[in-house]
Amino acid sequence: MKKLIYLSFILFSLNGFSQFGIGIGYGSSKAKVSEGSASISGDAVSGLSLGLIAGIPISDAIKLETGLSFGFAKVDGESSNSWGIPLIAKFYTNGSDGFHIRGGVGYSATMEDVDTDVVKKGAFSAGLGLGYDISENFALTATYSSQISNSAGSYWNDDVKIKGSGFGVGLQYFF
Repeated sequence: MKKLIYLSFILFSLNGFSQFGIGIGYGSSKAKVSEGSASISGDAVSGLSLGLIAGIPISDAIKLETGLSFGFAKVDGESSNSWGIPLIAKFYTNGSDGFHIRGGVGYSATMEDVDTDVVKKGAFSAGLGLGYDISENFALTATYSSQISNSAGSYWNDDVKIKGSGFGVGLQYFF
């Protein structure tokens, strides 16, 4: 996790060609607990996200995005807020015409007090999606992501896996 934070910080702050912005999004996610061939899925949880974004051009067809985001949701009437650091590569299909395929990894962690013997506070995820740059300043995004690390705490045996997946849409504004 420290390496991802350091890499994001370096890309975010030291690149003189970066384009900075803000983002707002809406997403829905679902947790799944499995052991062997048996599994149970939780109810879908929806929420909003806000974030700071740094867009870093690599070439006309490839750009990187990183930043810091905060998610706000309610689960059974209780707050379930989180923060995250994404690292996303955008591949433009026809130069920089606006339409792009997005893919990347990220780390997120809950800001709530949880029993870490039952569930870990943070997790790594990977996502894939599509985006469209409406103008130089506005972009729309849609991404499906799936957790790649196990969130089961030390209370559970090694066969228990707790993972989540979700879908989100967003609007980005670049200054």
